[in-house]
Amino acid sequence: MENKLTRRVKIQPSDADCNNYLSYPDIFALFQNMAVDHSEILHYDQSILTPKGLFWVTSKSKVRINERPKQGEFVDLSTWPEKPDRIRGRRYYCFEKDGKRLIEAATEWAIIDRNTNRLYMINQLYDDNFEFYPEKLLPEPFSRFTAVYAGEPFAEYTVRSIDIDFEGHMNNVAYIRALIGLFSRKELEELDPKMIECQYKNSCYEGDKLLWYRVDNSEGTELCAKLEDGKEIFFAKFEK
Repeated sequence: MENKLTRRVKIQPSDADCNNYLSYPDIFALFQNMAVDHSEILHYDQSILTPKGLFWVTSKSKVRINERPKQGEFVDLSTWPEKPDRIRGRRYYCFEKDGKRLIEAATEWAIIDRNTNRLYMINQLYDDNFEFYPEKLLPEPFSRFTAVYAGEPFAEYTVRSIDIDFEGHMNNVAYIRALIGLFSRKELEELDPKMIECQYKNSCYEGDKLLWYRVDNSEGTELCAKLEDGKEIFFAKFEK
């Protein structure tokens, strides 16, 4: 089986932001789409998992941005899984152009058994003779979000029908779109994140109101989305 999937993609107008660069949310969207395509090749995509009562979840992700491609440019997008432990695994992604690495990312993922609401042993997905692609990206541990997110929220967002995936909860990429949309064009240019890290803690659903809190520190900007009852849903960090 193909342990690493690489495809040449063109940055389309719908992928670009107001400055004509690949938008931050569409970085995550292209990674998600490639992961789905690769899971089909490896025969553990959702069409295989759903009849078994299983579904994918991504719990953490981080993206390092060296350079964002512009609309109309062609880039080589690659993805590959790391050998998982019993219940969790990592998947890696990168954008390259003319041999230069523009963006690289890592996600942590798992599979939930909806019948038991427990984690499924993902190491069962692979044959014993499957050869994993050896390269590892962003090997440092994912961040722990320990700031105190209190006081008045700086923004609110109501989850809409367009944010919901087939499982009925807010899609991972929809969190990023909502988050980026909280900032003005000028604010995003000032933030200019070179590293974006996210943690998906709990699910939310159509009609839920997300209250967004922000903490600025020496490393960058941390953000937390909570429900009105204080339940923490999503964390993010921007670093320059």
